[in-house]
Formats: sequence, structure tokens, C-alpha cells
Amino acid sequence: MHVTVDITDDTTEGFNRRMRVEIPEDRIVNDVNEQLESLIPNAKMPGFRPGKVPLKLLVRRYGEATRNDVVNKLIYSTFQEALARENLQLANGPEVRELNSDSGKGLTYTAAFDVYPPVEIPALESLEVRRPVSEVTEEDLDRMMETLRKQSKTWSEVDQPAVVGNRVIVDFEGIIREKPPEGSPPPESESSDAETLPEPASPRTTKGSKVPVELGAEQMIEGFEEGLIGVSAGDERVLDLRFPDEYHKSELAGCPVTFTVKALSVEEGGLPETDLDFAKQFGIEDGSMDTFRAATRKDMESKLEAALRNETNRKVIDALLANNPISELPRNVVLREANAISARKRREFANFGIDPDKLDIQPSKFEQQAHEQITLNLLLEKLVSAANITVEPDSIKKRVEAIASDYQDPRKMIAWYYADEQRLMPIKMMVLQDRVVDWVLEHANVTEERTSFDALLNPLPHSASNSRADTEDAQTTK
Repeated sequence: MHVTVDITDDTTEGFNRRMRVEIPEDRIVNDVNEQLESLIPNAKMPGFRPGKVPLKLLVRRYGEATRNDVVNKLIYSTFQEALARENLQLANGPEVRELNSDSGKGLTYTAAFDVYPPVEIPALESLEVRRPVSEVTEEDLDRMMETLRKQSKTWSEVDQPAVVGNRVIVDFEGIIREKPPEGSPPPESESSDAETLPEPASPRTTKGSKVPVELGAEQMIEGFEEGLIGVSAGDERVLDLRFPDEYHKSELAGCPVTFTVKALSVEEGGLPETDLDFAKQFGIEDGSMDTFRAATRKDMESKLEAALRNETNRKVIDALLANNPISELPRNVVLREANAISARKRREFANFGIDPDKLDIQPSKFEQQAHEQITLNLLLEKLVSAANITVEPDSIKKRVEAIASDYQDPRKMIAWYYADEQRLMPIKMMVLQDRVVDWVLEHANVTEERTSFDALLNPLPHSASNSRADTEDAQTTK
């Protein structure tokens, strides 16, 4: 009952393989008989007591279906055994061709598939990682308390030109032009009462309605808030600006944009009159500032811990990718991952009310990211295997509970995750990645790099993650 397996390289690419398998008829007959014999104890047929049906009658009634089932199982098992024997890692496929399983002739088939390139276990002893360390200082806490005080402002409309510290409620429309060639100087920021510039061919636009803009808060892209200083309700201004090169929406990064902004109202903010009022606004029932500061510090430390973990993971991953490059991967696997990234981006924009068809987020834009993600997955798999890393259900439960704690009804959120195993998969991968990173840090050359709370959690003004002018409330069209 010898099984013959022959694996050869396929035509065009070094990752294509073709496997031809021959399985003798007696192996199939043996497996069919074993499967049918397992049915005898519970088989029922007219004229026979349960468990007394002759095998030949079972063959007559169920033989063809059982043979088909055995053939499918043999295709799967022989293919997997061949991959393991040849130490091949399946990347795509298989596509079964030239299948012949006629009764009396055994089973022959050809499988076409792609494999990943061989990947060595990353050498961690030479890996250099700069691990961030930080703590919440009294100065950090003071700044946070002042930030919370400012956030607790109450706003009232005023009949005066806007100054820094005021809030202006605006409608705006931005005409986004293509990013200029490398080396082109950025346009100067300016504001005027001039007419809107002519629209370029097939422009993209971004719109916002009743958007609150606090002047001096540095929450919008550079020049937007400055351009509204001095406006009164009913005024309209045109602002020629440019999205930052590191903007968080890569399809807008570096693009010139002309905003037509209409001021609907100007508002002045007032701070809470007493510390008691201030504390109670944030759920501190006794109004004690000591209690408020302690609760705020605890929240800051929790956020800092998460930020340090994320930044450490990023640095370890960057080091792994830099020290273990994989120059070539199966083309169709990269395209599949790029399609998945593009689809995810489309869902994210659609969730914000932005039509993804109007944005340049085609799969081709994400091929480099896809290549890096596949490389990382292969490296992590090697490390998981080398370190025998596992993820216990209790670790997953703790992570789910931590995520759910940020929601209004944590128990409902936990139940939502556990209602579908697929929802837990990203959580499992997060925990697994944390375990791998911890193991890497135990074996790599780690240098601690002191950083501040602000550097980790409060990006610089106009940075990719902090600046906005397309705004989550906006609708981007083309």
C-alpha cells in the first residue's frame, strides 16, 4: 500500500510547486472497509437486527459515498504529510488537478500550490532594541488636571471677533489637490476674503458641518485655526493650506488643500467656578481634589502602561523586520494580503461616513505593507514554535475585560466577544504577540530609553495623529 509522491518546481516563480500523488487501490479498499465496518454496530436495515447488517449490504448501499469520502480524506492527508516530510510551508492552494479515483484504479492526483521561502529562526542575541520606560510625574498630573479643567469649559455665544481661546462653529469645504512632486515648496498659509480658487479637474473634497474649532488648541492642521482669528459670525474665509507629510490618513498626506470656511458663531469658554464643581463634573461625588487627582493619576498610569506596551511592541517588530528581511514572497499571497488591507481601510472610512470609492485606497497602494505583514507573521510563527509559546484562556479573558472596561456596559461587551469565536481571534493574536515580544526582550540586547508621558500619549501639534481638518465628522468626495 505504498503511496508515491513526487514534488517538482512549477513554471514561472520559485514558490510554485506541483505534487503528483499515486495511491494504490488496496489502500482505498482497506480504508473504505474500515469506515463501513465502523457503521455496523449502529446500522439498521429491514430484516436485520441492529448491529447484524452484513458488510456487503453496507457496501452496496453506502460504498460509493464512502469511497468518495475516503478519497477526499486521502487527498488531504497525503498532501499534508508530504508538506511536513519536505519541510514546506503552504502559502496558497492547493489546486487539485488531474484527479482520477475510478473504482479499481486507485487514486492519482496532481496538486498545484505555492510555498513560502525558508525562514530561519531570528538570531536574537545580536538584536538591538531600545525599550521605552516612563512614569507619571507630578508635572504630568498637573498638566492633565489643567487639560481636564479646560475640557470642562462651558461655552456661550458672544458678539465679537474671535480671539485665541474662543471657539468658532464653522461649516467648511476643502478642495484637495494632488500631492506636488518631491522637492516642491509648500504653499504659504494665508487667509483672505477672496473668491474660492478654481477647482482642479476631478477634485476630491472634504466637508464639515457645524464643526467646533477652538482657536489655539492646535487640533486642526497648521494654519486652519490661525486663519479664523478675527472672524465674526457670518464671515467667510478661504484658507490655502497643506496636510502634514505624516498625516494619519496617508492618502491626504502632503496634499495641498483650499478650505472655504463659514463662521456660524463665535463662543467664549468659562471654567468651573469652584474645585467642587470641577471634580463633580468628572464623577468625584465628594468633590475632593485629592480624590480627583488620585483617580486621574490611576487613569494616566493605566494609559501609560498600554502606551509603553504598544511602543515596545513596535520597536521589537521594527528590529525583527530590519534584521530578518525576506526579499521575495509569492506574488499572489502579497496581493491577497494587500486586498485584505484595502478592504479593511474601506470599512473604516465607510464607518466614518466617507465614501471609500472616492479615495485612492486601491490594493496596489498597500503591497509594501502587505509584504512587511507577511514577513512579520512568518518570523512570529518561527519564534512561537522555537519558544513553545502558548496563550491560555485566562490571558484572553483578562485582555477582553480590559478592552471592555472602556465601554459603558462592560459585561455586554464581554458577552459580545465570547458570542463568536472569530471575534476573539484578534484578541488571541494580540496576547500572542505580547508573549513573543516578552520572549524576544529576554534574549535581545535591550537598552532602556527614558521618555515622557507627553511624548507617548500627547503627540506634537500638527502631527499625523493629532492634526485634523478633514475631521471625523466630514464627508470626503471626489
